[in-house]
Amino acid sequence: MLQAFKMQSKVWTSTPRVVIAMTMAGVIETVSAASPLEEGAQAYDREDYAQAIRVLSPLAQSGDRDAQDLLGASYEEGQGDFVTAAFWYQKAATQAEPDALTRLGELYEDGDGVPQDTQKALECFEQAASMGNVDAETDLGELYTNVIGDNGEAAKHFSQAAEHGDAQAQYRLGLLLLGEDGVTRDVSRAWMYLSLAANQVDDAAESRDVLELEMSPQDVTHARGLLKDWEASHPATVTSKAH
Repeated sequence: MLQAFKMQSKVWTSTPRVVIAMTMAGVIETVSAASPLEEGAQAYDREDYAQAIRVLSPLAQSGDRDAQDLLGASYEEGQGDFVTAAFWYQKAATQAEPDALTRLGELYEDGDGVPQDTQKALECFEQAASMGNVDAETDLGELYTNVIGDNGEAAKHFSQAAEHGDAQAQYRLGLLLLGEDGVTRDVSRAWMYLSLAANQVDDAAESRDVLELEMSPQDVTHARGLLKDWEASHPATVTSKAH
């Protein structure tokens, strides 16, 4: 028995170090391999929706709310299958997944894959926004201004999303501040928000430049000061620079 043990020990100790290193590297690689959810998310991000659906389907069927949300998005964006997308968004929404709630609300707003229902869209957006979903805040702003016709309420939601650096919300808030019904005109703040959105929203820079032609030098100076203060207080959410 002792001799056998010695022979086994000799085999181990004589194993080339490179083999040991390769074995250890393989262990490390296995440990750090992406989980199925991560693999599915990566496939979704690179727009390989077929792969995302293959990887995410078992997870979604087992009840994983993040997989259900991403699976719905893969069906919606990859196949234009709004019905199946709505099914999986609803599954995730019942587990209070904020992205799924937001996406489901958008389907209800437009009537894609589900009956058009403004009230259900509003409820989905409000629940997601209450959990801090910035896209839901922007969607609420759009719903209030475009469908419900309440610009004042829209401005509140756009303002919330704008504070978190959402360029679309900044642009829409800037337009409302030009004096839309229910919103007090404030050209300096409008200029500031349009400037913040300028690098990400196609029409924002043009809208800002047209507005600047109508502003007094004092208004422009004030607006630039507001922009500087906003950028200083939101270093992680600055989206663009003014000219």
